[in-house]
Amino acid sequence: MSITISALSPRQIAGLSTTAIASLSTTSVGALSTSQVAALAATQVNALVSTDLQYLVTTQIAALSPSVISHLLTLQLQTFLDTQIAEFTATQVGVLTATEIGALSSTELQALTTTQANALTSTQLRGLTTTVLGNFTTTQIGALTTTQVQGLTTTQLNAVSASVLDAVDVTKLSTTQIKGLNTTAIGQLTDAQVGALSSTEVALLATTQIGALSSTEVQAFTTTQANALTATQLGGLTTTALGNFSNTQIGALSTTQLQGLSTSGLNALPTGALTRLGCPATSSRD
Repeated sequence: MSITISALSPRQIAGLSTTAIASLSTTSVGALSTSQVAALAATQVNALVSTDLQYLVTTQIAALSPSVISHLLTLQLQTFLDTQIAEFTATQVGVLTATEIGALSSTELQALTTTQANALTSTQLRGLTTTVLGNFTTTQIGALTTTQVQGLTTTQLNAVSASVLDAVDVTKLSTTQIKGLNTTAIGQLTDAQVGALSSTEVALLATTQIGALSSTEVQAFTTTQANALTATQLGGLTTTALGNFSNTQIGALSTTQLQGLSTSGLNALPTGALTRLGCPATSSRD
């Protein structure tokens, strides 16, 4: 196109047809000032070809209005380089739809800074597939705010990979989300995550959830958490699950809690725990 792009005013830029915009050379696109870029309409930006988009620098990308960003074609979003995606402002990231975010490659998603990740709304996150959530880094997942974490559905939490779930700050989960974790998901929690559950949250766990915890996860319970278990919870546990408790945890249980145990439940406890409770050893278990 035989025009000197720098000589055009923002108003003149805004008046260019999509055909004229599409015919701009990469050099001309790269020469656009921030005020000229800011004057572009969504249809004009949609007319830019892939190579043109990749010539946009930080200041030009920042000059694109949120309304223009929200109307970018999926193919155009996929065209941006990882370094360009990292240059989107928090406001620009916040206007992308879940579908648009889902169209980004794993490397593009992982290029998002924690500031950008924190700009995602609960609606955006709730609309992402578990595959897309799996493309985020553990750092990005760990940096999500309480509002963002609580925007995730239990379906998402139960379906994401163990690495993603393990990156979630469990202290930010709602009681509804914790109660909604299936046995597979709760069994994938790390010892540190289990140890971070509040006493109130522990008391809400179903016996099937507690039973799904490994011995190391169960033994990650503090005595305060163990004391939060109800007699009903303890009475509903399998002998295998009861056998995962440590001597210290069992020894800290109250009389009320112990009264929830059946004879078979008491016999399932480690010998050391029975001794602490003043019961005679009934087996050679350690």
